Amino acid sequence: MDDIYDVIIVGAGPAGLTAAIYARRRLLKTLVITMDIGGQVVLTENIENYLGYTGKSGPRLAIIFEQQARRYGAEIMIGEVKKVEKEGSLFRVHSTVGDFLSRTVIITGGRMPRSLNAPGEEKFLGKGINTSLTCDIDLTANKSVAIVGGGNTALQRAEVLSKVAAKVYLIHRREQFRSDEVTVESVKRCTNVEFVLNSLVVEMRGGERLESVLVKNLKTDELRELKVDIIFLDIGRDIKLDYIKDLVETNEAGKIVIDKAGRTSCEGIFAAGDITDTPYAQAIIAAGQGATAILSAYAYLMRGKEQKVCY
Repeated sequence: MDDIYDVIIVGAGPAGLTAAIYARRRLLKTLVITMDIGGQVVLTENIENYLGYTGKSGPRLAIIFEQQARRYGAEIMIGEVKKVEKEGSLFRVHSTVGDFLSRTVIITGGRMPRSLNAPGEEKFLGKGINTSLTCDIDLTANKSVAIVGGGNTALQRAEVLSKVAAKVYLIHRREQFRSDEVTVESVKRCTNVEFVLNSLVVEMRGGERLESVLVKNLKTDELRELKVDIIFLDIGRDIKLDYIKDLVETNEAGKIVIDKAGRTSCEGIFAAGDITDTPYAQAIIAAGQGATAILSAYAYLMRGKEQKVCY
């Protein structure tokens, strides 16, 4: 018989890793399957609103999350969950790193990067085009880079990369940014960051790797070619929960509907973080939800009752 976990957690942001820590504190056999470590916090250079952790980097906080979860004995595998299926009183989680059985599942991951749908984008994906929340800063040293987006992620990345890159183009289709004003003003003080506003990338160009991007000004229709080595697409992420949507209720935005205890419409499946119908996307809220979800999962396991059929 396959080895059975007490809980499988999908995603390793604040919600997922908090759940993993709490699970191991209760000696639950725990597996985390994730496409990256840390989630959105890794792009924040200085975290100033996470209780007890001020003026320090997001990547460092993500490392602390991971180290703490591993120290308590959580297994963490880098991979993508493809499908979660109900098998009697258990759940089978199909992923790119294998298939696993578990008594409960906690969903915290399911946000996928959006695409510009520009010519050349598919060709240069991974060859100069980066859609990850994380990046190897050393790879951008003395390079010319472009960042597409107008939210906190894009502005924070521009501020971080301005310290190592030779040139940073910040491309945004509007005049105003969605990022907070403090961050915008901070980026404006970076002398090697050029704002390319009211503009849209219409083509990616190069040979084996990306060499330049063609940008169109939406007000004047003027075309401009920018020589860049790397471009980061920080244009948001869509909720994509195809791997679980047949088992749990979602709302009109595609987010998982949960109750105050983090329970979904399927007994044995819990959810936390930005992929739920919570109205606020904050690291500290996600962490709290992760703790709530695993405590509910633990109570569910301790009931020792036969699981009900999903509806």
